Amino acid sequence: MARCLIIGGGLAGLSTAVYLSKAGHQIELIEATNRLGGRTFSFFDEETQTEIDNGQHILMGAYTHTLDLIEPLETKHLLDYQKNLNAVFYKKKNKRYTLDASKYFYPFNLLTAIWNFDALSNKEKTNFIKFVSSFIFINSKKLKKISILEWLKSNGQSENSIKSFWEILAVGALNTSLEDGSAFLFFNMLKEIFYSGNKASTIIIPNAGLSKTFIAPILNYLQKTTFEFSLSEKVEKINIENNLAKEIITNKRRLTEFDNVILTIPLYNLINIECAVALFNKEKINWESSSIISVTLWLKENSIEDKFFALIDSPIQWVFNHGKYYVIVISDANKFNDLSNKEIIEICLHELESYNTNFERDFVTNS
Repeated sequence: MARCLIIGGGLAGLSTAVYLSKAGHQIELIEATNRLGGRTFSFFDEETQTEIDNGQHILMGAYTHTLDLIEPLETKHLLDYQKNLNAVFYKKKNKRYTLDASKYFYPFNLLTAIWNFDALSNKEKTNFIKFVSSFIFINSKKLKKISILEWLKSNGQSENSIKSFWEILAVGALNTSLEDGSAFLFFNMLKEIFYSGNKASTIIIPNAGLSKTFIAPILNYLQKTTFEFSLSEKVEKINIENNLAKEIITNKRRLTEFDNVILTIPLYNLINIECAVALFNKEKINWESSSIISVTLWLKENSIEDKFFALIDSPIQWVFNHGKYYVIVISDANKFNDLSNKEIIEICLHELESYNTNFERDFVTNS
């Protein structure tokens, strides 16, 4: 049994703790803030008496590590699983399209879904299928130095195909623009979705708050093990000898009794940790992170039946319909950083009105 020290108490750190605990190791976790979970949490809004997530999360069957994490937590009932892929897309003026893989069996159900996805022309559908079919022949290493946009264009994907599908998927999943996103990472994700069986392409949405679905069950599981954790403790220095971490210095203490150190913190936080050995190549790292904006609109009337839908060629990727309120997600949202909340909400209202004639801004009571 090894003693493992995990630095960072977000979902990555907590899931690492679960995996290592299952393997029989002793875990100590250090978190710089005053709570565990990082950005994965929910809170109770007193005014509306509603539990709200810090950003709506959408999962896919291809997220094998996340689904493996859920298994020992016994929280499957807190997630809505699709039997087959089904997603709704809107273009402006209420043009509604469905990507529906309920007909036939895998992989023919996915081919049928693409062919019936009428946001694309027949030529675009053919090129889409040819492109996905080519994945088994692609050497992914050759994609490491090109962007998602370059890769898509070089493989016959039209501007409409990119806007109607690829951009929504890439920006939503990777939280980056097509110009900046890695074709290598996107390819690996797509290969999992299209080539790992029917389940991999399905969408999974939590039906409870993130804290209840993930964080509380993880802590409940870990507390039955040898798990220890410390809050409001910031790592300041890592002393390394012969390529091995020998000492961790925090704002509270010095730690030497460990066998392994695992860093599960955002890359941009590494720059604040003093270390004689370079933990990264500063010159090759883009330190700019992409923000995600989540907007909640409470409603007095709701005429939209779709539980969730994507907007094509819009700054909004996804809208989640909770009946009494919508949650709107804008990924790769740095371009909105200088806007006020009022201005961002106005953009959301305008987009909803432009895309779905069943929505009226007068339906909104609070935001």
